[in-house]
Amino acid sequence: MTLNTYEDYDDLSRFATLPRLDNRSQQALRRQARPSRRQAPPREIAEQMDGEDALTTTLVVGESEQRLLQQALTDFYRDNVLSDVLARVKGGKEANVYCCQGHPTSGLDLLAAKIYRPQAHRTMRNDAIYKEGRLMLDQDGKGILRDARLKRAIAQKTDFGREVITFSWIEYEYDMLQTLHAAGADVPRPIGHRGNTILMEYFGDVNDPAPTLNSVRLTPDQARPMFDRLLWHVELMLKHNRVHGDLSAYNVLYWDERAVVIDFPQAVVALKNPHAQRLLQRDIERLGQYFTRYGVTVDARALARELWTRFENAEL
Repeated sequence: MTLNTYEDYDDLSRFATLPRLDNRSQQALRRQARPSRRQAPPREIAEQMDGEDALTTTLVVGESEQRLLQQALTDFYRDNVLSDVLARVKGGKEANVYCCQGHPTSGLDLLAAKIYRPQAHRTMRNDAIYKEGRLMLDQDGKGILRDARLKRAIAQKTDFGREVITFSWIEYEYDMLQTLHAAGADVPRPIGHRGNTILMEYFGDVNDPAPTLNSVRLTPDQARPMFDRLLWHVELMLKHNRVHGDLSAYNVLYWDERAVVIDFPQAVVALKNPHAQRLLQRDIERLGQYFTRYGVTVDARALARELWTRFENAEL
């Protein structure tokens, strides 16, 4: 679903300007969450960011979306990470993805900016399965352990509590990108993270983003090596105590004859999540469903069991 109404972007604009969750910011956010307190309208917040050094974009969009982009990306612009927004390449219920011009100091010509919706976790089916066994994280990547009021807001599913949940999903995705990229996996290189935005390596051309694997027709010679490489990624994630949890040909990009694994917010902690082995098997099954058209077969149950046994025995 592409976001194209004022209300959609207005909602995102408010979320994009939330401060980092240090102690002082948490207190400010709690005051915002109380119904007796009047929140500043998003337009007023946006006006505070106006200035000569605010981001302006080549991409022609409506006022609300322009404000969203300024609020989500101006800090990256001021820090000489990106210099322009060139295209919106994906619009969805969870997030929009934009193609950005990298600043020369970033070392990359094009960057992908993934800007999450405030309550993105709501669109994830059975999200309770993914949350089991993992800490809620604030924007500094630290577990929310001692703040009783914050934990209560999450439990009661207040607007503030839902925003904190979404922040935690984003933190897990960025952490997973960092871990896997450092381990040599075929994932986008993580560039930066602030608020509801993750900046990462972009695959494709400005007006021709890399397609997802489900829309690609491989040659027989390509299929088996690519399947084996993706299974290696499954094993690598498990070695780092993680299971993707939603891996399929829809979450793999294809560019320059290589597969790039994406979308990690729902990744689960293998040793702590009681559903981890089942999710591992499902990831393998879904990959197998795509590659069967090329004559590749896999016993997902047996392979998941073997990987899990090796994982438990620290043999990965």
